[in-house]
Amino acid sequence: MGGFDVLGVDLDGLRDTITTLRGCADTLEQQSRRVGAHVFGISNEEAGRNYSASGAAVQHGFEHIAACLHRWSAVTAATADVFDRAAAEYARIDHERAAAVSGVHP
Repeated sequence: MGGFDVLGVDLDGLRDTITTLRGCADTLEQQSRRVGAHVFGISNEEAGRNYSASGAAVQHGFEHIAACLHRWSAVTAATADVFDRAAAEYARIDHERAAAVSGVHP
């Protein structure tokens, strides 16, 4: 029967994941702002006199995409925060347990 000879959490790997998640959240937020900043078709001059309804629909689509990117960014950042707190708590508990065990003599 196979098994593991180490039981633990790879804190360095978890911290790398947290860093990656934070970078992704920042990128998503930047893209949300970029998409949201591009106004399209909110008047006849921008979309064309005969295409104002189409222009408004495209603009609505851009706004929807920007909102989705913003929410995705927020959720990604929240996930990084949870992982960060979990890593800190795991490290704290591991340190406490190691200190307690080192005080026990056979």
